[in-house]
Amino acid sequence: MDSFNQLWLKIKDQVIDLRRDIHKWPELAFEEYKTQEKIIEVLKKHDVDYEIVAKTGVLATIHGKHPGNTIAIRADIDALSVKEETELHFQSEREGYMHACGHDGHIAIAMGTLLALLENREFNGRVKFIFQPAEEKIGGARHFVEGGHLDDVSCIMALHLWPGLREGTIGIKDGAFMASNDYFEIEIRGKSTHGARPNEGIDSIYIGAKIVDELKTLVSREVDPVKGAVISIGSFNGGNSYNIIPETVHIQGTTRCLDKNLREFLGRRIQEICKGIGNLYGASVDVNYVYQYPVTYNHEKVNNIIAKAGEKVLGNDSVIKFTEPLMISEDFSFFTEKVQGAMFLLGIGNEEKDCIYPLHHSKFKFDEETTLKNGINIMYNSIINF
Repeated sequence: MDSFNQLWLKIKDQVIDLRRDIHKWPELAFEEYKTQEKIIEVLKKHDVDYEIVAKTGVLATIHGKHPGNTIAIRADIDALSVKEETELHFQSEREGYMHACGHDGHIAIAMGTLLALLENREFNGRVKFIFQPAEEKIGGARHFVEGGHLDDVSCIMALHLWPGLREGTIGIKDGAFMASNDYFEIEIRGKSTHGARPNEGIDSIYIGAKIVDELKTLVSREVDPVKGAVISIGSFNGGNSYNIIPETVHIQGTTRCLDKNLREFLGRRIQEICKGIGNLYGASVDVNYVYQYPVTYNHEKVNNIIAKAGEKVLGNDSVIKFTEPLMISEDFSFFTEKVQGAMFLLGIGNEEKDCIYPLHHSKFKFDEETTLKNGINIMYNSIINF
């Protein structure tokens, strides 16, 4: 059997070329046609079976020499509306768009894992590679789940590049790993009046302020203090004159939590509070509450496999076990609601290489060869030893 270093030398140029091609042409959710084309080019070159899923996604399948279960590897493929300022020689050619969250790296690592396994088919069962669109905003993962593409999968794995961890380490956590992410918008309709005669109107600005205040109190007074929950208001819009109380105010916000029952409770109580305050002051209040991404849950069995691979590849003390979850969210959560799975964080932080910028930053970058090789090696070993 070839060592991984020998495998890496065989696939390195293909993996790096794919990453750079995709980085140069970033595309937003469900617009990833060029990205899809590049992925399919590599699959066709190696006679890999694939199908198109969710318009711009790709599902590829390879078979090992021995019977066994089906494992899935997921890579998200969409980019962001960010103007790139990395000065890489292969930086974005689309003004105002950038792979600022490392999804180009995720694609390259998944494809590299596929190519490494093709070179050495000493694994059991099948491996499905999910190149998934629309992670950033729309939740493209659910299309793979609802389409039945995980019905025969026993385990799914994914990684995310992470500048907050030192290069040469990985981060894992059992159980709730990332928070749910839900969205709400509130429309308050009062009665417009002149600022000098507030008694003749119904003050939508004041009512909106009361709603924001009460929503903040919801977490501090109705949620168990040991359970994590966040309610944040990101937009409050109403009126365009300093001395006219507007008829309508629009508010937008998000909730994050780590418990399914708490998530449902918050959705219900936000609507009750908004309606109640509207009734109290004589305003009409409509709430549109959208359940977006569930809690991302990591299963211990899968984490243990990843941790062993991480230690083998990166050495002892390279696996960092998080004690607290992250309050950001990921639509990988749809997959681990369906089957056992885990996502780990691949450290890319390195001050000497100027790889210090956070996700979604215009200067976000990672050491290409080290990161891709480490990621592929860990995924490859996880599958070989599953």
